[in-house]
Amino acid sequence: MKRKVIEINDMENLSPIFRGRVGHCFANFFMRLFAMDKVNALYEHSCDKSGSEFAASLLNDLGVHYGVGNAERLKQLPEGAFITISNHPYGGLDGIMLIDLMAGIRPDYKLMVNKILSLVEAMDENFISVTPKGNKDKGISTHSLNGIRETLTRLQEGHPIGFFPSGAVSDYKIMNFRVRDREWQKSILRLIQMARVPIVPIRFFDQNSPFFYFLGIINWRIRLIRMPYEVFNKSKQKPRIGIGKIITVEELERIKDSKSFGSFLRKSVYEMPMPKSFTPRTLLNLPGTPWRYKRR
Repeated sequence: MKRKVIEINDMENLSPIFRGRVGHCFANFFMRLFAMDKVNALYEHSCDKSGSEFAASLLNDLGVHYGVGNAERLKQLPEGAFITISNHPYGGLDGIMLIDLMAGIRPDYKLMVNKILSLVEAMDENFISVTPKGNKDKGISTHSLNGIRETLTRLQEGHPIGFFPSGAVSDYKIMNFRVRDREWQKSILRLIQMARVPIVPIRFFDQNSPFFYFLGIINWRIRLIRMPYEVFNKSKQKPRIGIGKIITVEELERIKDSKSFGSFLRKSVYEMPMPKSFTPRTLLNLPGTPWRYKRR
């Protein structure tokens, strides 16, 4: 098990300028400059744990104590397979919160993530890694194909799976002056439609900093560099998560064409009304979910 998220050899693979003695010095400077060293220290403190225990420990160290709206719906989760669909405003921390919440209830819950989140090896048991390809027909990589096969197998065996159907962190849309996910991936929507299992919409009501989204307007790579800082600025925000009404298989089967299916699912997330109240994670009373945080 790696004890760091990003190591020198990862930087070497990223660019030749990080190779050799001088390159290693530059890599260490780069990692300190963009708070990657803080991410590594945070990870190392909890990496002996795994799955939801790791996620809980990490969130506790960060001081992130989210609240859940319509939490009573979590007691209505199906016993077998189901799918969660979520928006992706944080690009990393939202995945950690989902594992903390959902895998705390169902330890067999897995979340499909991109290669960046899959660097968090302590959560391998709850991650299925793929390479997002968007909606352009570029074919599917072997890496992604294996992930899709694992997803279908797990659903057939009765396990729950989570998706960020956009496949990428939200960005700022200049056309309508708002932060929004990109178009949901058609391949993921087809997979969800094929699965024929209940769907649980989940919405994150908060976002990264305005500066993060501003950097995305300039270049997505610059925005990516900012990501470690965004992990450390959520303790005062107290993120809010909404649980939508569980969509049954019977409801889904009434929707025949794929375009209407995708539109219906997107509305179930993006048009979810703000819950009147949010239950702090520390006060959730869910079957089979022991208290995992330690108060400071």
